[in-house]
Amino acid sequence: AANQLIVAGNIQLVAEALVFLEAHGVDTESALAVLGGGLAGSAVLDRKGATMRARTFAPGFRIDLHHKDLGIVTAAARAAGVAIPLGAHVAQLVGSLRAQGRGGLDHSALLMQVDQLSGKGPTT
Repeated sequence: AANQLIVAGNIQLVAEALVFLEAHGVDTESALAVLGGGLAGSAVLDRKGATMRARTFAPGFRIDLHHKDLGIVTAAARAAGVAIPLGAHVAQLVGSLRAQGRGGLDHSALLMQVDQLSGKGPTT
């Protein structure tokens, strides 16, 4: 459960960083290479960065499965009396994608939510 919490938060922040970089006209391919060499580097950045840049969300680990897992995480946190504010927020974003009929997409499709919230509209 802790792994799913970290992965979801990391994907969300990579998505936000990409949209942020694009808004400032930064070459995201170069930026991701630089970020990957520093403390921001992660398996998520390495494995999902290029497909997220390309807005290609062919399923690997599906939104539907991450939704299920984040439900387990939030329930376990609630039962233990532990606050997971970022995790709970990402769980809501995953739930929103699922409600939009995008549950079959890869969980990196969280980028679609950032695009939508930034006024870019649906990407696929």
